Amino acid sequence: MIARRDVPARLVERRELSPTCFSLLLATMERLPAEPGQFGMLSCGQGLDPLLRRPFSVAGVRPLGSGWGVELLVKEVGRGTAWLRRAPLGTILELLAPLGHGFNLEAAASTRAALVAGGIGLPPVLFAAERLAETGAPFDLFLGAATGDELLEIKRCRAAAGAVGGKLVLCTDDGSVGEPGFVTTALARRFAAGQRWERVLACGPDPMLQALARWSVTEGVVAELSLEEPMACGVGVCLGCVVELADGRRVASCKEGPVFEAARLAARWRP
Repeated sequence: MIARRDVPARLVERRELSPTCFSLLLATMERLPAEPGQFGMLSCGQGLDPLLRRPFSVAGVRPLGSGWGVELLVKEVGRGTAWLRRAPLGTILELLAPLGHGFNLEAAASTRAALVAGGIGLPPVLFAAERLAETGAPFDLFLGAATGDELLEIKRCRAAAGAVGGKLVLCTDDGSVGEPGFVTTALARRFAAGQRWERVLACGPDPMLQALARWSVTEGVVAELSLEEPMACGVGVCLGCVVELADGRRVASCKEGPVFEAARLAARWRP
């Protein structure tokens, strides 16, 4: 049975998070059974302009009044996301969700995990962190961005990690906040010093995910990577998000992913 639904979603809240990023809270009358790592295809205009919906990872699902609230974190990068940043509250949007396969939280909860987010890759990682915190499962959270202004939801990240005795490590490329350099370097440095995680959950730009894939395979750590492939449909029809696997198969990220174990991915993910 297909769990996904195409539902009307009313825009009830928008918060500015950084010069480029913002959050949306959408109200629906039915609960979307989304798990961390799953995503939705959201309309970004009225009528057929723009024609295509945009994919967004779900950052959270919670009761809201007599219905449910779905949270998305968005970066303004083009016409569709610019429209979402300025759409009036109360606007009715169409949301097709939940889509794809998310993180294996049961496996992550059975050991100490490291959660790693880069920039706007935070939504599925934050969702996973808050879910793990609810169960008391221990984890450490690594949050990176190009600059301090682009570090998103620091208070929520700190609260989630702190609730289970975990650490929040902040990194910026320019060194303006936290540790200077890449978040993957901070993770690898701590691992080399003796800190251990058996599982990594991550989302971020391709170079970050490639570095994590290479490190995880070398160190024998299971890494689940939420890929950010371009998507036009979200249901495996357009084949715009095809990913090559280590066994030579090519699969639609929107259907078999977007979360993949690093060891399953083709060699290009471990340059």
